[in-house]
Amino acid sequence: MPALPWISVEPADHDTELTIMASRLPLRSHRHVPRFLWHTWLVHRQLARSPGLVGYSLDARLVGKTFWTVSAWKSRPELGGFDRSSPHQAAKDAIRPAMRPSTFVMWRCRADALPITWQEVRGRIEAAAMAADAVGTPSAEAREQPRCMPESAPWPSP
Repeated sequence: MPALPWISVEPADHDTELTIMASRLPLRSHRHVPRFLWHTWLVHRQLARSPGLVGYSLDARLVGKTFWTVSAWKSRPELGGFDRSSPHQAAKDAIRPAMRPSTFVMWRCRADALPITWQEVRGRIEAAAMAADAVGTPSAEAREQPRCMPESAPWPSP
């Protein structure tokens, strides 16, 4: 399945600093793919009405059972609001048991750097995963927490 093209939602001035969030979401088994896709469709509808979202994309690697996301937000609080609201929150809760450890990264960039390329997303996520592996793989208890997140990130939600 090819990656979705970048979907622009809300314009931003070219010199605006944005918060970028990217994720790698691997599933434990192919049998979880249909449920994941159902939740993805629900979240896709939510994204269209999410305040502060500038744009996003999804790359579904079905054979590898891995989904990649990237989104650009006008502010961290708006990203946090999306993260904690349903259907996104409900999707996270429903899919979490079917997931292998996921990797999340955040960074800042100017709006004129959009769209973010999949090469950049994968490079940043791979670097974050390697850094996390260098200090030890998360324990089973920590599996629900992101593998790599800058200290100032808004997760995990209380």
